[in-house]
Amino acid sequence: MPGAGVALQVPGEPGMMGVVLDVFYAGFAAYPWSTLRDLRNDGGVHRIRTPDGPPAWLVTRYADVRAGLLDERLSTHIRHARGEDYRGFVVPPPLDVSFLNAEPADHARLRRIVTAELSPRRLAEWTSTAPDLVASCLKSIDAGPVEVITSLAVPLPAAVLGELLGLAETERQALLNWATTTLVPSATPPRARDTLGTMLALITAVAQRARTEPTDTVLARLVHGRDEDHVLSADELAGLLFYLLFVWYEVLVDLVAGSMAALLPRPDQAELLRAGHVPADAAVDELLRYLSPQVLAGPRFAITDLEIGAHTIPAGETVLLCLAAANHDPACFIDPETVDLARAHNPHLGLGYGGHSCLGTALVRTITGTLMQQLLTRWPDSRLAVPESEIAWRSGFRHRGPLALPVVLR
Repeated sequence: MPGAGVALQVPGEPGMMGVVLDVFYAGFAAYPWSTLRDLRNDGGVHRIRTPDGPPAWLVTRYADVRAGLLDERLSTHIRHARGEDYRGFVVPPPLDVSFLNAEPADHARLRRIVTAELSPRRLAEWTSTAPDLVASCLKSIDAGPVEVITSLAVPLPAAVLGELLGLAETERQALLNWATTTLVPSATPPRARDTLGTMLALITAVAQRARTEPTDTVLARLVHGRDEDHVLSADELAGLLFYLLFVWYEVLVDLVAGSMAALLPRPDQAELLRAGHVPADAAVDELLRYLSPQVLAGPRFAITDLEIGAHTIPAGETVLLCLAAANHDPACFIDPETVDLARAHNPHLGLGYGGHSCLGTALVRTITGTLMQQLLTRWPDSRLAVPESEIAWRSGFRHRGPLALPVVLR
């Protein structure tokens, strides 16, 4: 069995015994790679206990994870869940009326609406302002000691979303307040799921204002619809705003902070990006692969009995596809535990793959690439203020990122 974690004997089906692994121990987020390597080497499919308690199947080999992301027998719709397995972060109506709980036809329609607004072509119209937006955020930071999470990683997504969606100043501040309360280190930070009331209040205010103040923004087009095929119900709009405002916020925070944690101790790699020797998109792709801020794809529920690896997954049980493990699988990547911004072959799964991949991929690439280029150009001799091995990491189980990141900008 894998060396990391603790194997526990638990009752299985009548007359059988199952083994459930405690994989997500306290230090997992800081360095998950040895544990995930052991799991891949030991068959790649294991029954594990989630931090909340319920069990699930964890899939860790690249080929199996990629296939699982495309397998229509694995549904994201919670109505297929059975038994006592993990069901994920269940949100109440109307926030659940979005991608995860939509029927296939509705999912495809909703995805078309959002991808039309967040496609690289559409974003090209907006991203001409991205360098100015990033530069404005950096101007508020002085050279010298800086805590990255508080000063940059948390404020930046709020500024980006404010511009992209056309949020009012009070809405931008409310979004930033939510992020600061939830993601900035504190003695008793609330879990995101415990702030649903705050999320719903902001979503309701944004939707109501947008309906009465039409403007030429992504938000306005989502609210009013460009044509009859792009008209959203009130519940669908709430679900989409939940996704756009909150779901990927944490991923961007973790990627921004993690990118600095990865590049500052590796000046040769930082120079490749700063000097333009590698395309910014390719550099961000490698950071997404190496860091894997989204550790797990959203829970999938088996519609029917199916085989993954050497295991039969019974219908109704939960499958967790481990993007982080897949991204470090030597069967796909050469020297996977090394940061190589010039990596030639990089079919990473950092933001998922297929019909449920992250809709904000183009935005994440643009913002992260622009930020790192500007930061490394403005302060080329920056360094971590603590050894890389001493960085504290925050784990939300399905995500990972630095909990705090003290640096010296120079």
